[in-house]
Amino acid sequence: MSNREDIDYQHPTKNDQIRFFGFALGLVVLVCLGYFLGVPRYYLGWFSFAIASFSVAGNDAVQTIGTFIESKKSVHWLQKIFVFGGLLFLVHTIAWFAHGNQIHFHRLDEIPETTNFNLLQLLAPIILVVITRLRAPISTTFLVLGLFGGGSIDKILTKSFLGYGLAFLLAILVWAILVKVDPEEYHEVHTPDPVSERRWSRLQWLSTMYLWVAWLLQDTANIAVFLPRTLGIWEFLIAIAILIFALLIIIRTNGGTIQRVVSEKSDIQWAKAATIVDLVYGSILFIFQGMNNIPMSTTWVFLGLLGGREIILNVMTYRDLPYLDTFRKVGKDVVLATIGILVSVFVFFLSSLLYPTNSAGDLQILKSPPTEERL
Repeated sequence: MSNREDIDYQHPTKNDQIRFFGFALGLVVLVCLGYFLGVPRYYLGWFSFAIASFSVAGNDAVQTIGTFIESKKSVHWLQKIFVFGGLLFLVHTIAWFAHGNQIHFHRLDEIPETTNFNLLQLLAPIILVVITRLRAPISTTFLVLGLFGGGSIDKILTKSFLGYGLAFLLAILVWAILVKVDPEEYHEVHTPDPVSERRWSRLQWLSTMYLWVAWLLQDTANIAVFLPRTLGIWEFLIAIAILIFALLIIIRTNGGTIQRVVSEKSDIQWAKAATIVDLVYGSILFIFQGMNNIPMSTTWVFLGLLGGREIILNVMTYRDLPYLDTFRKVGKDVVLATIGILVSVFVFFLSSLLYPTNSAGDLQILKSPPTEERL
């Protein structure tokens, strides 16, 4: 295809997949070489931060700007990156000044700063990239932060599952009320009138910005964990530039393969539906943000919200889609996310076995190189 906009990033070709996995293998080789050759921890952390920026943004974009991407395909990508990239810069700049030159929004307060990365911690972002490419909505909090805050993993799991349950029940309540208020709007054959769609389209910009801020407050920690906790001005600017560039790639590829988690859901392409999803989801994240500083999986909250919404819409509007198919669609997301948890737990226990108390013991081949002073 000569026109870049016509590329279907949600359904990559066989050659696309070969190139992607070849690139991922190259990243693994680079990380391993840097690790075993004793590249200073400071630079290894920055390299993994860059990879994590793409992998975390790529995996979690579906739950933040995914509905926006789905309903705003006609909007030029420059407008999107200007708004969301600018908001990213503003939010992190405020945090940097307000929180003593730190940008993790207190999500890492209970996770000690790593003095020496082990190999699995450095490879975690690449594992995330691969799993995301396979369209599994894995929790970046479980996979990445679990390797840094082992003592908090049970609290992270508990808070995340609580978030899923609350989002699921709240979605059922909210959309049950909406269907009762205006049942015609939620029938499959319904198409909103252009005037109403334009009005909600403007509101959707605000709701997505609201959700984007809520997500940044929760999940920036999953990326910033690879950096020194306190950043100098140039370190801060470089980190933000990397984050914005990663966001640019996600927007230009329309969310990538993982976007299908949103695309297959009912009427999510309309501005009103996407606006309400973003408002409810963002509000849930803000509620948990104020609860405590323990990180949580925003992925599970998002899946709970979509799952509850999909089920109640099918039940109350008597859609032609059989109930079994609806539960299968919702269940598929849960199964894929559960597989992601299992992978995360396996990597966590493997790390605990190879690096008890973050040291490699006598396993010489995986032994961490000596701690380097930050340059």
